[in-house]
Amino acid sequence: MTDRDIRPSGRTVGRWIGLGGLLGLVVAGVLFPVTGAKQSTDTSFALGVLLFGFGVATWGGAVGFGDSMSTVQNHLGGESEWSREGARQAFAVLTWIGAGWAGTAVVASILLVGI
Repeated sequence: MTDRDIRPSGRTVGRWIGLGGLLGLVVAGVLFPVTGAKQSTDTSFALGVLLFGFGVATWGGAVGFGDSMSTVQNHLGGESEWSREGARQAFAVLTWIGAGWAGTAVVASILLVGI
C-alpha cells in the first residue's frame, strides 16, 4: 500500500517559512536591547536551527517508524488519533518554521552586525 500524496503547496510552505521568519525577528528584537545585535541574532539563529534540526530528525523518525507505531497502537488497542501522515505533516511544519527562523536570523545578523 502506498501513501497518498499530500505534499503541501508552495503557498503553504511559504506561509510556514514566513511564520518562522516572523518568530526569528521577534526573538532577535526582544533580545536586541538586552544583549546587543550580535548576541541577539546569534541566539535567534541557534533557536531556529534547533527547531529545524528537531523537525528534520522527528520527521525522519515518523517516516521510518510510522508503520511500526500504527501497528503497536492497533495491537495495544490504543484510541489515539495518531497517524503517520499527521506526524509527517506536523514535523514538516516544524522544519519549515525552523528554516525560516534561521534564515531570518542570518539576514538580520548581516544587516545589523555585518559580514
